Amino acid sequence: MTKRVLLIQLARLGDLVQTIPAMMALKEAHADWILDLLCPIHLEDIGRILPVISTVVRWDGTAWNRRARLAEKEFRPEYVVEADTDIRAITQELYDCACVLNQHPRAILAGALLAQESMGAMTGRPFDPTLSPWGAYVRAVAKNRSGNRVHLADAFCGMCGVPPPKHIMPIQVSSVQLPNDLDPIGQSCGPWIGVLVGAGDPERLVPAMAWARLIAGCLEQLQGSRVLLLGSRQEQERASWILASLPSSLVGRVWDTTGRLSLAELAQALTRCQVVIGADTGPLHLAAAVGTSVIGWYFARARVHETGPYGQSHWIWQAEAVKREALHVKLEREDPRRIESLDTLRVSPVQWPIEGTIALLSNGSAASVDGWSLWTSYRDRWGAYYVQAGQEPVAPLQREQIWNELHPTAV
Repeated sequence: MTKRVLLIQLARLGDLVQTIPAMMALKEAHADWILDLLCPIHLEDIGRILPVISTVVRWDGTAWNRRARLAEKEFRPEYVVEADTDIRAITQELYDCACVLNQHPRAILAGALLAQESMGAMTGRPFDPTLSPWGAYVRAVAKNRSGNRVHLADAFCGMCGVPPPKHIMPIQVSSVQLPNDLDPIGQSCGPWIGVLVGAGDPERLVPAMAWARLIAGCLEQLQGSRVLLLGSRQEQERASWILASLPSSLVGRVWDTTGRLSLAELAQALTRCQVVIGADTGPLHLAAAVGTSVIGWYFARARVHETGPYGQSHWIWQAEAVKREALHVKLEREDPRRIESLDTLRVSPVQWPIEGTIALLSNGSAASVDGWSLWTSYRDRWGAYYVQAGQEPVAPLQREQIWNELHPTAV
C-alpha cells in the first residue's frame, strides 16, 4: 500500500546528513512509499540532491520564530491566519505519517499538524511528551555520556521503524556545477585535501594556527598536493588569516572557497577532494555522504561512536577525556559546585594531531599522538561502528543487544 510519509528533520546540516541512512532504510523496506522531507529553508539544496526524496518542503524557522515572539507580546488573529496559510502551503492533504526525528517542540508541532499520525522521537500522540524507546535512548546517551556504541544515524533508523540500511550509496552530485574559476579544483594530479576551517559549534572550533601548521606540513611533505579551504561566509576571516600565516612559496597551492559556495556546490567541491579534514561539523558528514574519505578531529562533546562520519574507512582522532576520578578530585579542590556538571564537561586538547594526520595522509600509518586515540569506521547489519586503530574490526556486542531490546522486529 502506497503511503505518503514526511520525514521531519529541523536541526542543523550534520543532523540532516545523518538522517540519510534512515531515508535509505525506509525506501529499502517500503519501495512504494513516497518520502518527502521537511527541513530548514537554508538546507533545501541538500534535500534536493537526495535520490530517495520526492519533494523537499521548506520550513522557514525565522518567520515562525518572529511570529511567535510577536504573539508573546500581543496576540492578534492575523498571526493565526498567517500560520494557517503557511501550513496549508506545505500540503493540502495530510500525510499518512510523519517521522519526527527531533525532540524540539517545533518538530513535534509540525508532525501533529501535517500528518494523520506521527512516529519517531515521541510516542506518536500529538503533543504527548512521552519519548519513544529510541527517543529515550538518544536522550539518555546525550545526558549521561555513557559508553554508547549505537550511531546516531542508526538510532534515527530505529525511530523510523526500520533497521539500518543494507547498502549505503554515495550521494550523486555530478549535475552540480562549480563557478568557472573554481572548476579546475580536483582536475590536476596530486592529492587535493579539503580543510574545513570552521565549525557550527564554537566549542568545536580548531584554532586557525593548528590548521595553518597542518596545511603547511601537508604541502611540504606531500608531493604535488593542493589544499582547498572550505567554509561559510562567516569563516572567511579565519581563512584569510590561515593564508597570511603560510610561507609565500606555498600560498599558490591553496584554493580559498570560503563564503563562495552554495551547499550543493560545496557537496560538488567535496567530491573533488581525495580527503577532507575537519572537526565534527556538518560539512565533514556531507563529505562522507558524497563518498569522500574524511579525517575528523573530535573533541569538546563530540564522540566518535555517536556521530563519527557514516560509512567505511573514515579516520577519527578522538581527544581523550581526563580520568573521571582525577578530575573529580581536581574540581572538588578548585570549585565543588562544578562537580554536578561533571558529565557535560568538554574535552579541550592541549595539542593537535597534526603530525599524526600528515602520517595518515602520507602512508596510512597510525602514528600515536599524546592525548588522542585513533579510530576507523566499519559497517554491518546493525549499522556503523568504530574500532581503535591497530585492533581487529570486531563489532561491539552492545549494539545488537540494544536493537533486540528497542526494536526486536529488526532481528
